[in-house]
Amino acid sequence: MPSTSSSSSTVYSAPILRKLAEVAPQLQPSLRKVADFILRHPLKSATLTIEELAQATQTSPAAVNRLAKAMELRGYISLKAELVATLQDMVSPVDKLRDELAQRPDGAFGLHEQLQIASSNLGAAASNNDAAVFEAVIGRLLGARRIYILGFGNSAYMAGLAAANLVPFCDDATAISMEGGNENAAYRLAAITERDVLLTISLPRYSLDTLQLARFARERGACVLAITDSPASPLVEIAEYSLFAPAEHPVLISSNSAVLALIEALVAGVMARNKEAVSLAQELTESVMAYLHVPGTERAPRKPRKRRP
Repeated sequence: MPSTSSSSSTVYSAPILRKLAEVAPQLQPSLRKVADFILRHPLKSATLTIEELAQATQTSPAAVNRLAKAMELRGYISLKAELVATLQDMVSPVDKLRDELAQRPDGAFGLHEQLQIASSNLGAAASNNDAAVFEAVIGRLLGARRIYILGFGNSAYMAGLAAANLVPFCDDATAISMEGGNENAAYRLAAITERDVLLTISLPRYSLDTLQLARFARERGACVLAITDSPASPLVEIAEYSLFAPAEHPVLISSNSAVLALIEALVAGVMARNKEAVSLAQELTESVMAYLHVPGTERAPRKPRKRRP
């Protein structure tokens, strides 16, 4: 089961959002669509009327009201009041930029906009993740006999990066979703046990194969960890602990900047808690020194040989 934070310093630990995340898995489909939208877009939801929220979720005002009552609130007015009270000091730069882009005749999107979105998602990641959950994830990684790392689509590259950086400082870390596709990933995961950890990475639109393999790992007794976008992600119901990487982007399907930041944080956390990390890092550097550029040690270019007549 997913762990929830007791800290009041994160967006998703606010009482209204925590309660919404708890009831969401048991809701009927139409109410679940509204709940998932609010969990993914808490800032935007606080600004919408009941009609606008119904339109955004392709449901109805009646469904929005039923969701509020399922949370033991009087109706949407009470739900919105709770959201506004929790989030009134926060702004969503992604939504603002999306509206701005819609008004640009040429639809231009430049470097400044990308950096603004990345900064927004990184800031949201800092607000959405509890330090105790992060420490628990580090503990699971350090205590694992073997770490399997899984992600499909763009997340496959993130999984490979995580494995490449964790492997010098963990007993065994392997990205299982690289060569061979989904079928080979399943083969590689077949030997997972209760002594192992599966770190899953998935952003909208979520891979069904990631969810199925995560369930398989949990059934085998392994610890499942997740890096995903929000409590609305289906991975949260499977994982023991989840870290949230906001992935909103006005142009791309999802942004990976916050995922990369979380991976780097995990690697740094593992290194900092590994007593042998300094010597391991030194050995690693020395082993590749012959292949690195070191100022002042460049080889003189070879002179071309003269051809014989």
